[in-house]
Amino acid sequence: MKTIRRYAMRCTILGILTIAGVFGISLWNKADFCSGWATQYEQRAVDLRNEQLLAIAEKRLNDANAFENSALTMSVIAKKYNRVANNPLLAYPSKPLVTDAELNAERIATDN
Repeated sequence: MKTIRRYAMRCTILGILTIAGVFGISLWNKADFCSGWATQYEQRAVDLRNEQLLAIAEKRLNDANAFENSALTMSVIAKKYNRVANNPLLAYPSKPLVTDAELNAERIATDN
């Protein structure tokens, strides 16, 4: 009877450690995935801001406005992915990734 109890305890502990390990690895993968996308979107926002400055210098105001809107969108998406990367227990960003209210809030935040 002692041997059965000992093997049952070992199997239980091994099962708990396995489940905890799989859960931990999945959270780590999620954080790594979202961190990569946050970096990607932030870099794209920086590139678009540079294009906006170039368009302003060349007096192409319509293009400059389009670049500004795209840069704001990329910035909002980067912040969403960064938030999930910092706390992998949160859900992935949902679709649509950016709403008009978020764009307006980002525009106000960057104007100040």
